[in-house]
Amino acid sequence: MDDNEKLRRFLKTEEALKDILYMYYTCFDYSSLFTDMGTEDGNFDPYYFIDCGECETGYPIDYELLHHGSAIKISCRILQAWEQGGYKGYNSDGLTAEKELISNGRMDHIPELREYILASLNSHDEGLSQGAAIYKKYVLGFFQGLTK
Repeated sequence: MDDNEKLRRFLKTEEALKDILYMYYTCFDYSSLFTDMGTEDGNFDPYYFIDCGECETGYPIDYELLHHGSAIKISCRILQAWEQGGYKGYNSDGLTAEKELISNGRMDHIPELREYILASLNSHDEGLSQGAAIYKKYVLGFFQGLTK
């Protein structure tokens, strides 16, 4: 990869990190995983960053935040689909990209979030009941980690 491509990928990744931080702020403001995202979750592609490494980012960077933030964005989308009536359950045609992340093993490096997304795909009630713990660990935990 030449230097221009490395820089392009790095800048794309930097924008994704900014989007994740604002999305986390929105979740913090609502004290939960937010289920009515408009622009609050930014423009970054969580399917690109969910398992990214240096070949996708151009340089070493905060992969944990990229991976976790991507999973949180996907989680919020699943809950939003349930709540807005566009999703009928795991055996329906909806949310195929999310199901493929699980079946293709692309979330195996973040097993707790993988299991949460799978539970959310299967049941809106499970997504909501487990969502509070996910919010506390990953969103609040991120901000708490900044104070250490």
